[in-house]
Amino acid sequence: MQKTCPYPGFDETGDFYERQPNARVRPEAEEYAGKSRGCIDLFNSQKHKHVIPPPPSPRCPTGEARQNYENSRTGHIGNLLGGSGQPPPFEPRPFARVTVESEGIAESHKGREINSLLTNYGKNESSPRPNPRVKHEAEETADLSRGGRVNMLLHNSHSIPDTPRNAPRIKPEAQEIAANGMGASMAKIMGKYGETPRSARGVPRVKPEAQEIANLDRGVQMESLFHKYGKQQPQPQLAPKVKDGREIAEMDKGGRMSRLMHEINRLQSDPQPQPRAASSAGRNNIRKNRGTISQIFTESAKWQIVPKPGIRN
Repeated sequence: MQKTCPYPGFDETGDFYERQPNARVRPEAEEYAGKSRGCIDLFNSQKHKHVIPPPPSPRCPTGEARQNYENSRTGHIGNLLGGSGQPPPFEPRPFARVTVESEGIAESHKGREINSLLTNYGKNESSPRPNPRVKHEAEETADLSRGGRVNMLLHNSHSIPDTPRNAPRIKPEAQEIAANGMGASMAKIMGKYGETPRSARGVPRVKPEAQEIANLDRGVQMESLFHKYGKQQPQPQLAPKVKDGREIAEMDKGGRMSRLMHEINRLQSDPQPQPRAASSAGRNNIRKNRGTISQIFTESAKWQIVPKPGIRN
């Protein structure tokens, strides 16, 4: 009889079972303590002793049923791998119903040709090819289609005659354009690069009133800027049109900033109103509100601090 455990690592002897102290339960709370303990109690080795009953014997009334049961339980793979399988029953094959006309097709379907191809590969004779059915007027074209044209291109390209082309229909006034279209201009560029004369350019059509702008577009101004830098005459500037704002114009030239930096005392200041203080107390307050920072600077300027070596100030 095989013993089973409720879970892996179950201790049946109880040697590793940690002893728990007895619960201090009052008599009136014993019922609730029993419910809280639970009904599984996995850690009680005396309780869990499971015995698996043997499986029931199969009900096989006949020998064929017993054989089917054994085959389904053990399987057939072991017998097949060990080589102990029984050969299938021999049954004579029916004769093929082949007519006289289809004997050749039936023989080819038996696999003799593929058998000879696999066993005697490279030793079989090539099968004769039937003669092509070519008309007399198409014999030359058939020869070229067999690879004659490519053979001539690869090995004897000079023997290929030029394909006859129709003469181009060109009008007399388009003869020069047709000559350029044949590649004459490109042949000069590729074969005589740098030796061909420059093509003549037409005189630009410029109106008289746009002659100055056209000269500037040719690069005259940029050329003088690169080669005569610093030697050019300054362009005359128009006199400013100032009527009543000459003083403001002078300030815009930098006069206001010059006065702020160098002649600040000469700047006009807005007149300040006289303080309205009727009593002596009001005049004292005005004097106090003027600030004492100037007095502090004046008093500190009277003293001179002379540091002594070795003494931290």
